[in-house]
Amino acid sequence: MRTRKPFLIFWPQYFDAKRSRSNGRRLPRKFTIDKVNLEEIVKAATNLGYHAEIERSYKYPKSWWEEPGRVIINAKGKKKSKVMLEIAKEIRKLQSKT
Repeated sequence: MRTRKPFLIFWPQYFDAKRSRSNGRRLPRKFTIDKVNLEEIVKAATNLGYHAEIERSYKYPKSWWEEPGRVIINAKGKKKSKVMLEIAKEIRKLQSKT
């Protein structure tokens, strides 16, 4: 089993504007995204210079019945909250381009 030390786990539910904080959202409403998927999180992370991988076999514990998947990001020692805000802003940029 790989150690999780340099890696941070990001679930799509962290960024979901439709969720409340008690249901898994981790960002303030002004940074949330209406529809986010694993590929967008990975693309945003790679645009920011992080190494990211998708793990599809895992399910978010608070909503185990929903579509599975999480993203593992090597954040190079940065705090999770800072990386999460950077990724949310980058996803918004990517969505505004299309």
